[in-house]
Amino acid sequence: MLLIPAENRISKQNPPILTAFLIIINCIVFFALQSGDDEIFYQAIEFYVEEDLLTLEQEAFEEYTLEEKGEIYDLLINPKVPQEALVPYILSDDKFAIYVKTRSDYSIEWRTKREELEAILENSITENYSFSTTESSLLTAFTSMFLHGDYMHLFSNMVFLFLFGYNLELLIGRPKMLALYILSGFAAVGFFYITSGNSATGLLGASGAIAGLMGGFAAWYGLKSIRYFYWFLVYFNYIRLPGALALLFFLAKEVIYDISSEDNVAYMAHFGGLIGGAICVWLFKLMSLNREQSVTEVTESIDIPIEDDSAERVDEHYRQGLTATQNLDFEQAKTHFYAILNEQPHNKDVLNRLYNLEKTSPESTSYARLCADILQVSIHNDSLAPLAEQCLDDLKHNGVGFKPIPANILLDFARKQVRHKKTEPIKPIISLLVQHYSHLDKLPDLLLHFAFAAGQNGDWQGKQKVLGFVSKKYPDTFAGQEAKKALQEA
Repeated sequence: MLLIPAENRISKQNPPILTAFLIIINCIVFFALQSGDDEIFYQAIEFYVEEDLLTLEQEAFEEYTLEEKGEIYDLLINPKVPQEALVPYILSDDKFAIYVKTRSDYSIEWRTKREELEAILENSITENYSFSTTESSLLTAFTSMFLHGDYMHLFSNMVFLFLFGYNLELLIGRPKMLALYILSGFAAVGFFYITSGNSATGLLGASGAIAGLMGGFAAWYGLKSIRYFYWFLVYFNYIRLPGALALLFFLAKEVIYDISSEDNVAYMAHFGGLIGGAICVWLFKLMSLNREQSVTEVTESIDIPIEDDSAERVDEHYRQGLTATQNLDFEQAKTHFYAILNEQPHNKDVLNRLYNLEKTSPESTSYARLCADILQVSIHNDSLAPLAEQCLDDLKHNGVGFKPIPANILLDFARKQVRHKKTEPIKPIISLLVQHYSHLDKLPDLLLHFAFAAGQNGDWQGKQKVLGFVSKKYPDTFAGQEAKKALQEA
């Protein structure tokens, strides 16, 4: 079952720069640095076959697989499987490379050929910088986060990095998201190392770090229900789930796959990344809470004089609002920014910041109230037109619609748009007003001018339709009579 977040949209004011940067880095590593690894591996296979190392190591490999890897042993003794087909398994098994060196029959000839083989493999970026449980290090724990096995491995990881990355970048900021990504990657590698036991296993890929973003996203919302898109077999839809429940689902899925699957996916690395990411975000929130409490205690202990100057009050609220945002205390940030709006209702920067904070809860009354304020002030302030258009677009697509916005504000906003011949964006508003607020005194005039503006924009069918409605719905009004005349002239 696929479960991806659908709570937030990409912010034009705060684009996911870090997420894009991480995706680019992963792609550069794969396409530029790892591009020659396949050729090196084929060279190693060719050397292994030509030097007849399989004959030297066959007995050792049989004994090793019988003890360690039964599924490979079954292939080894199967007469239908050519011996050369086992060479990639031998070359990929770090533990076997260690095992052969401990054997009493490890001859000089054998050792010499083994050293030449390993010299070939040492030229591989993947071989040198992927994490191995037999030769573990902090360096390979870090570098393995940016390596991938094939195109599909890279593609699937980058899709999930984008889907969860831009959400976290919007919610916690770029520095904390970068720390979360790296720390989650280390947590994934560490948990994989602990749960691997004595087996010699390699690890590469960004999925552990990305699992940390998934866990961090769920932990950020906690018990708050958020919107997810799910896809199960042929069924798909949207669903609202508490973040904590989504985290439990992710964890359970990794455990079930780890128990039931026989593929080479490191499910326990994903599990460790999920746990690590959730803990990191929880600590971020805890540090923010402690910092805020400390600031409050210091503030309360100092007798701060009350300033009468409005500009100084605004500056102080703005500074504290920015600090609260950086500390992830969004409710406190909103309090300070709203205090500024009380004195400067047309402050474009503050309105943008508040909108980015409020839109994470599109069903809240505070979000609807802010959208109403933005639409209202944009009527007299053209510089706020882009933000008002974003409000309209978000309201139209987030499932809330325009109903929470007072009808008089929608009507006045639509009148301004009609004056500027912008008829297409306000069609949903016109439809809502006609369906639910047809009694408004100013609506007939708005509809009449909307029809004429639509005609000027080339929408003749829309013009005729609206004129026909006005002439029938409001026959005794000036707008109704003008609409009737226009229809007769047409």
